[in-house]
Amino acid sequence: MSKKLQRRKLKKQLAAYFIKQGKFYNTTEYTALGDSMPIPGSSIRRIYGRYAGLEAELRADETLVALVEQSAALQAPKAVKPIPKVKPLTKAKPASKLGASTVEK
Repeated sequence: MSKKLQRRKLKKQLAAYFIKQGKFYNTTEYTALGDSMPIPGSSIRRIYGRYAGLEAELRADETLVALVEQSAALQAPKAVKPIPKVKPLTKAKPASKLGASTVEK
């Protein structure tokens, strides 16, 4: 496979991963992912020479940047309204057994 096709395939896979995560990773963040990397760093170095070249190409793509930002906005935690406290129900006072004569008007 030619380098041009390899680059296109690699960019497509990483773009999908970055959209899913909602952010771009720099070199140190990407290597810190360890086994959860979608593409190993050795493959990126073989095709691009270094991660910075790939990162520059990805950030230059305006539609990809917009999609990543939109994904990040959707994944952001929404503000939750506090639930108002409900007063406990009070029992009705029992009627007087003495009758109406004890009630003053």
